[in-house]
Amino acid sequence: MTKLSRVLSVYHLFLNCEEVSFQEFSLNFGVGQRTALRDIRLLRQAGVLEARWDRARRAFVPVSLKLFPQEEQENRTRQKYLIRLRRLCVLMRRMAEEDETDGMNKTTLYREILPGISDRTRQRDFEELEKLGYSAWYELGFEDESGRWLYEIPSAYGLKTIPGIRGENRYVASC
Repeated sequence: MTKLSRVLSVYHLFLNCEEVSFQEFSLNFGVGQRTALRDIRLLRQAGVLEARWDRARRAFVPVSLKLFPQEEQENRTRQKYLIRLRRLCVLMRRMAEEDETDGMNKTTLYREILPGISDRTRQRDFEELEKLGYSAWYELGFEDESGRWLYEIPSAYGLKTIPGIRGENRYVASC
């Protein structure tokens, strides 16, 4: 799993769970506390997640998943990474909203929420999300009905990047 896939998977957990513990990071992604803290910091720097540590729960709790200004970075490579991370998180959130309704064309959706981004970048972004298990497809209708776009968003622990249940060792928080 790439770093980007892991960070996007962490964001997916925060979108779907009331809390995310260090134990979940360890069991689901095979990372330690320092890496977990780095991943949460990256999401904050990208302007997509505010989370706080809750001592009583011994877990991170999302304070806000609303977009806020991205932190500017002196390192250009880091800045580009954060821009890409933010773009993918925005797309993940919007695809989840579309999943609950008759979805619009995925190209139209992308252009609406991310205007001015090239078609090649759009294709790469959808490829990245497909690695996680997010998908969009067009389903033809019947003779008297037009087709429609459908979106499939994995459950909290249904991502391709999260290994299957490993017996009793699996830890699941409040989702």
